[in-house]
Amino acid sequence: MTIGIVYDPSFHRHVARFDHPECPERLDAVISGLKKGGIWTHAMHIAPVAATTSQLCTVHEPMYVENLLRRLDGTSGNLDPDTFYSSGTREAALKAAGGGIELARRVHQRELEWGMAVVRPPGHHAESNRSCGFCLFNNIAIAAGVLLEENPGIRLAIVDWDVHHGNGTQEQFYNNENVLYISIHQWPHFPGTGLVKDTGSGPGKGFNVNVPFPSGMGDAEYADAFERLILPLLKAFNPEHILVSAGFDAHRLDPLSGMNLSTEAFQYMTIQLHTTAKSVCDGRITFFLEGGYQLNALSNSIVSLCDGMRLNSAGAPPGSVSEVGAAVVDAAISTISPFWKGIF
Repeated sequence: MTIGIVYDPSFHRHVARFDHPECPERLDAVISGLKKGGIWTHAMHIAPVAATTSQLCTVHEPMYVENLLRRLDGTSGNLDPDTFYSSGTREAALKAAGGGIELARRVHQRELEWGMAVVRPPGHHAESNRSCGFCLFNNIAIAAGVLLEENPGIRLAIVDWDVHHGNGTQEQFYNNENVLYISIHQWPHFPGTGLVKDTGSGPGKGFNVNVPFPSGMGDAEYADAFERLILPLLKAFNPEHILVSAGFDAHRLDPLSGMNLSTEAFQYMTIQLHTTAKSVCDGRITFFLEGGYQLNALSNSIVSLCDGMRLNSAGAPPGSVSEVGAAVVDAAISTISPFWKGIF
């Protein structure tokens, strides 16, 4: 079965007027990693089409979409202190969302084995009615929203390992029992959301899970969170598709975080998610590029992800789990366990 990649040159034309960490060169680093990882040449390359307004509105408010598209009129500027736009942003943002939809759709239908959306701008900070943190439209949430609309009643899991909490994705599915959202991130850190106590609301209570690690956590702490919390939840939820907000900014070399992950950590997390996907949802797993701002670390981490998709098992990373890291996982388990009887 074929691997799918979404990429388009328009993503390079979303450019800040000044030096900015979310730069077009990030895509060059990702593509280099995919080539080194042996994926780029053999993949099916999907040319994205722009998302429609109705597709964007599966998670965004219509007035927000209307106002944002009106503002992206070929000029350049800032939507907030972090989030820029340029003459190429409208096309890039619409194709990033549309390409993610098509990729997730094809993986879900098993036309593809798995896929990666190599897109800019990123998405997971964009809320239903505001841009945030370099993000305009929430690519992964839009893809999930369309899948839910086209396949009523399906269960989707979104795993977000970006170092920054995905406040937009959390907000958009906070009361939805058909979407299990799990975020492992640095806290306190931008955007300041993602506390253990935030477990969802209404019918979605218990389906929003946060692991807010302090700075300095590394491979052992992430493995502990996966083995004691994330993997048991995924198996219990039994999703029909796993979507991954794949940010690589928890890498120890990344300038926008204080985490201490090695390059190999991304191979470990990929193996764990892929193995789980094979056991619960016929291998359906789709990755969406989010953060990652040290270009060499980003490229090497993509190679690590590619290697992880080829392997079937991985032992726990070396090193002992710190007391503070274990305490965060303990707190997350204690908070979420009342909603998941007999799992922990």
